[in-house]
Amino acid sequence: MVANLLPYKSAQSEEHPIILVNNLKLNTLSDYWERYDVLSDFKSIVIPVKRAGKLILLDAIADSVSGALILDTGSAGLVLNSIYFRNGRQKSGSQSAGITGKIEEINQLQIGKLQFDDVFYENIKADLTDLGHLEQARKTKILGFFGLCMLKDFEVVLDLKNNVIELHRLDDQGVRLSNHPIPAPDLQLPVFNYNNVFFIEGRIANKRLSFCLDTGAESNVLDHYLSDKILNTVTIVKRSTLRGVGEQHTEVFYGLMNDFSLGNQSFASMQTIITSLAKMSESYGIETDGMLGCAFFEQGVFYLNMRNNVLGIIFHKTEKS
Repeated sequence: MVANLLPYKSAQSEEHPIILVNNLKLNTLSDYWERYDVLSDFKSIVIPVKRAGKLILLDAIADSVSGALILDTGSAGLVLNSIYFRNGRQKSGSQSAGITGKIEEINQLQIGKLQFDDVFYENIKADLTDLGHLEQARKTKILGFFGLCMLKDFEVVLDLKNNVIELHRLDDQGVRLSNHPIPAPDLQLPVFNYNNVFFIEGRIANKRLSFCLDTGAESNVLDHYLSDKILNTVTIVKRSTLRGVGEQHTEVFYGLMNDFSLGNQSFASMQTIITSLAKMSESYGIETDGMLGCAFFEQGVFYLNMRNNVLGIIFHKTEKS
């Protein structure tokens, strides 16, 4: 893999290994979409979030255990840290995968109650895996992570500049039940839901590519099997160490995307890593050319309507000096 990447444009040759806690994925393709119902009766709520590195954390309690939940839009469902939940049963007939490879053993546990802020669930199932290495990397107690299927009845507004998430309950037509005004987006695009993970079409070097929307990734990701024409648009800055859900880690190249666009909007110099996405494509059940992580979601305020499968973006305005 490294030998194949060396020809691409490089800003410097210095090695500078870092840990990227990316792509927390489990191939749990059971019917998550119908499994999680928010029991709270609010119409709209604003929830503060914290950051550990670039990860997006919410304070939560699962049964009597408190800690941080990672918002991971690239994951289907709820996954808890087996360090704190040890009574799970082996889950049969399913495989799991992270960006660095498969995780062999996945247990499952039923949780009596899960709550973050005023959002709560009762009697829900969670997959279990050891997240101790992520805690060590980010010096934070990590309770687990959860995907968007747990928020299926809402419009999710992600504002990382102000460190908040807004949830607006929707009717069957995807209209907010509250009277909160909706600002006009600078860009609005369709997304598609495949196995409870959302994808969007982007372009690099004028080629259409499929990207997973993934707040569980600290950096954007490009598949190293993409064509030379595409990868040559990336300026390599340094080498990094990538770590996912399992204990595996791998060396990757870290650089800047110089020719990425969504719709008619170009995104200049976004951070990315280049690595194999073969395991992720297998896990998702669809060919995945790249992942748009926190480096992407820091570009503006994002509005994801879970009923209508529409993504709106209001970009941060550049301050004039």
